[in-house]
Amino acid sequence: MSHPNVLGRKAAPTGDVIRAMVFAPDPKLVGWIEAELTRRGVTWQIARSIEHVVAGLVEDPPPRAQVLVADFGPMSPIDVLQMHAIRDRGWFGIIIGLGDVSADLRSSLRIETVLGPPYVDNTLADVIGAAKLTLARASSSVANR
Repeated sequence: MSHPNVLGRKAAPTGDVIRAMVFAPDPKLVGWIEAELTRRGVTWQIARSIEHVVAGLVEDPPPRAQVLVADFGPMSPIDVLQMHAIRDRGWFGIIIGLGDVSADLRSSLRIETVLGPPYVDNTLADVIGAAKLTLARASSSVANR
């Protein structure tokens, strides 16, 4: 029996919880992304600027997002340059790009998947499902070392 003044805690979530960071300035696009992430049971946070993306992925204490969903359409060249800081500073998660993303940018940021408009229901959810498998394999290979 526990003390009446001590609050109980649920068990920590297992490794199958996916966390995502979302960067999309268009509120309609954010609504679609949130619906897609909810469909897959993903926990997410929204970044309002590239600085928030970088800080959330490399400076915040764990657990950090394993997936970044970012709309590259409205990004300026300076934003894109700042976005590279996540890779330079050691974040190795999965990036899902939205909009028109050049082959060079896909390569330099190691963007896993790019989705372009029109944004159709279940497309992002399906990509997240595949990402979940990739993340599970990566975490099990680290655990087996």
